Amino acid sequence: MTKTQYMIILKDILNRHTQDAIAKINRIKQILPEKARSVEVGIHPTQDEEGIFSIMVHLIGPDLYVLNKVIEPYRELFGIKFIDAKLQPEVPLFDPYETPFSVNDLIVEVSIDWLKQIWNLSGGIGIPAYAFGEECSKFEGLIPLGE
Repeated sequence: MTKTQYMIILKDILNRHTQDAIAKINRIKQILPEKARSVEVGIHPTQDEEGIFSIMVHLIGPDLYVLNKVIEPYRELFGIKFIDAKLQPEVPLFDPYETPFSVNDLIVEVSIDWLKQIWNLSGGIGIPAYAFGEECSKFEGLIPLGE
């Protein structure tokens, strides 16, 4: 699979989860703890660059555990799970030693574009919001999403 083919497939998979993610963002907005100062949305691919990842909301402020416990049911905007020995949603898997591009860099790049889109569509949650990617080399630091 080429980098372009994977990018198209990944965009399609994320787009199918747009409405669910927006609903979760809107629910977080309704129950947002007063002490939350900002939000960081993390894109968390596996270290092995096999193609599995999740996108999680992390509230920032005093007592992170308490803040994030309040939004626990809505924190995961996207995630890949094994259900009955099948990936849900079904995503392409890669052998990192035989892939001519960085799977994690592409996951983070496509996910950040998707996050900007859903954040804009949802209207945000009313506090500064940023995205970050893990296990990648292309993106460093926090990328503004808005409020």
